[in-house]
Amino acid sequence: MIAVLDKLARSVQQSGPFAFCGVGVSRGGPPAFATACADGVTADEKTLFRVASVSKIVTAAAFEVAAGAAGLDRPYAVDAGEILGLDLRHPQFPDTAVTLGMLMTHTSGLSDAHGYGFDGTLAEGWTAATAFGPHAPGSFFEYSNLGYILLAAAAEVVSGQRFDLLVADVLSPHGIEAGFNWAGLTDAPSVPTFRRDGPEFVAMIDAPPDEARIGESYILGQHTARFSPQGGLRMSLQGMLTLAIAGAGVARRPLWRQTDGPGVYENGLFQDYGAGEQILPDPPFYPRPLVGHFGNAYGFNGGVWWDAEADLCFAYALNGVPMGEESDALSTAELAIFEAVAQLP
Repeated sequence: MIAVLDKLARSVQQSGPFAFCGVGVSRGGPPAFATACADGVTADEKTLFRVASVSKIVTAAAFEVAAGAAGLDRPYAVDAGEILGLDLRHPQFPDTAVTLGMLMTHTSGLSDAHGYGFDGTLAEGWTAATAFGPHAPGSFFEYSNLGYILLAAAAEVVSGQRFDLLVADVLSPHGIEAGFNWAGLTDAPSVPTFRRDGPEFVAMIDAPPDEARIGESYILGQHTARFSPQGGLRMSLQGMLTLAIAGAGVARRPLWRQTDGPGVYENGLFQDYGAGEQILPDPPFYPRPLVGHFGNAYGFNGGVWWDAEADLCFAYALNGVPMGEESDALSTAELAIFEAVAQLP
């Protein structure tokens, strides 16, 4: 398997070219990794980088740890506005509560159209008038990074613990070295996230790593955005594969099914959705069902996946997507990775 993965990593890296290409696979035995780098870039399976929306798997798990510790009964049905102390009601549908489950499954009606950055506290930056799109909460699937910032803030409120500490509770049992916005990780081997501009790779973020600002003024549930819980996890390819292995075999219950309502499903890249996981009964790019999550931001494309039918876990990372390329559609390079992994003996 190693020879096949080495050939795949080199071929995909050169096809971009990409600054870094990595693939990791586990099928019952020891994990296998292959990496390839452009000249001047040094990285391997233990190098940390920003994994974008793969982060949502960990943010959702941190929320579930918090909800369990707090003894929340039916946490997905809880009114998120009551937990956060916000006017979290859609102006056009004020009688419909936005639940924590809706935040989890991107069905809250929240929209990223006006951004999701918070320079100060959540309360200071929150404006319901611009936070929502046209759809009633609970009626429509539309991917929302903003919803995951609120979900992480709710995790802090119900647990009384800071988000990075909740994340440590999730990852430490699996021996995964990772953290959001470099919390506690600034001395770890790392690589920036690049975009390719002609023949050059330009660092978009993490050159050098900048650790999250916590400080004594940090307020639980108010400053959670400092960790970028929607996409700010720094993790290695090894950590990504370990995350996939940790979730393998765990029964998945979709919290939202594509048949539950209309939505922006991106031509089958989204189908059902669970606790921070894309559940794909029939992925158009792979021959068997998958559970996991894609990541796509700042020039990074990647994913963490579990193929139950083949008893196969895999992860991949591409660093150095061309400048200006913003499509959520799978690239030729990603399709080549999925095709090769699906055909592994």
